[in-house]
Order: sequence, then structure tokens, then C-alpha cells
Amino acid sequence: MSQALTRRFAVMLAALAVALLTTAAAYAQATLTIGLALGVDPNGEPTYTASVTNTSGVNAPNLTVTYTLPHGELPISPPPSGGCLFTPGPSHLTAVCSIANLGPSQSHDFVIAVHPVDTAPQDVTAVATEDGGGTASAFITSTITGVGLAEMQITMNSTNPGKVGEPLVFNLTVTNIQDDDARDVFALLALPKKTTFVSATKGCTHGALVACKLGQMSPGTSKSVTITVLPTIAGWNQATAGLRFTTPDRDFTNNTAATSIWINP
Repeated sequence: MSQALTRRFAVMLAALAVALLTTAAAYAQATLTIGLALGVDPNGEPTYTASVTNTSGVNAPNLTVTYTLPHGELPISPPPSGGCLFTPGPSHLTAVCSIANLGPSQSHDFVIAVHPVDTAPQDVTAVATEDGGGTASAFITSTITGVGLAEMQITMNSTNPGKVGEPLVFNLTVTNIQDDDARDVFALLALPKKTTFVSATKGCTHGALVACKLGQMSPGTSKSVTITVLPTIAGWNQATAGLRFTTPDRDFTNNTAATSIWINP
């Protein structure tokens, strides 16, 4: 074999060795530890914090923590758990949280918040995994001493029939029919087509959507708002009302109301 071929062969072997080492490093298994702690968010809802540490000298790419919770828990999607995906199931509620990489000797906290619906022991498991095959798990049981649940309902009535150029009035009534406070409540009305906004109860803002801030609502309370528009075209028209709030609500079917209105010329 000529010296040129020998050198070329040696270069190829060296490149192959580097590639093999790089591949091995890319899939090296990280050593993970995980702790699971119970807390409370600013609204008094239970939080679970999975603290994951990479105790090895290699990266932990695509680090994922999967929570398994009782199936009756209601997910709270705003922060702190806004970066996690909740999936309800017949037996459990799962929450999957992930980051692109956890470097050597680094730690990261994954936090979720939920709303319990009964006082049974809440068994929660968190499992951490990464692309190299490293894994760790933790388990915690918490006891809920009291459970509240808001159940919000909106109803709507209006002038019907209406008349072109005359005030068309919508009355929206929002009721909390369950046993817990509802927070940051807004009553919403999508303005009917071919109408002009005239006025609304104090605390409402308007564009294509009228949003009326109701704030916190205690159990058993109702609040009403009135919105007035002027129809500009005769015929059938449609109005849809809805709710926005930050408290978990098990039944969303009564969070909207719609009505059809005949507008006379």
C-alpha cells in the first residue's frame, strides 16, 4: 500500500473514531435526581414542584417531567404551569413539562398548579426522563381538608323584535352557583353584525367584543350588565354572550348564551 493511501486510510479511521465518540457522547446517559414538594399558589391552589438535578458530567437533552395525578383534578393553565401540557384521562390527569437541556450539575424546578375536587388523599407521581436514558421518579401524598369549586353561569335576554335605528338592549346576568369564589370574572358580548354600539354598564370596554369586568364573585351571587346597540339593517341577527375567569369550572356548557333577534325595518 502506498504512503498516500496509508495516510488517507489513517485519516478516515480517525474521522470514524471521532464520529463514534461524538455519537456516544450525544447519547451518554445522565444521572438524574428528583424531589417532589407540595406548595400553594397565590390563589390558594395546590402546587407540585419537581426539582430535577443532573448530577453527572454530561448533558441531559430534552429533559421531561411527567406528572400523574388523580383524574378528578382540574388543571390550572396560567403560570406557574403555563409551560406544561395537561391531558385528562379516565384514570389519571397527566401533566408533561419539558426543557431543551439540563447541563451538568444544573437543577431545574418544574411547577404545576391544580384544583382538587374532593378531599380524598391526592397521590402524585413525577417521573423525569432525558434522551440519553437517564430517569428518576418521586412520589408524594397530600391531604386536602376542604374543596371549593366555582360553577359559573351566564344568561341573556334582549329586546325582541328590534327595529332599525332604535335601541336594542341586551341584559347579561352572571351567577356563581357553586361553593367557591370565582376570580377575575368578565361578562362578554360579541356585538351582532350590522349594529352600532351605544352604551354599556360602567366597567365595560367595547370593540367588536364588549368585555365587562365583574371582578370576584362569591358563591350564590349574581351580577348583571346592560349593553345597548342600534341595528342598521333589517332581518335576523345573532348575539352571543360568554364568560372569562381564572377559577377552575367543571361544567363549561353554561358559560355561553346565544339568542336570535328579528330586526324590523
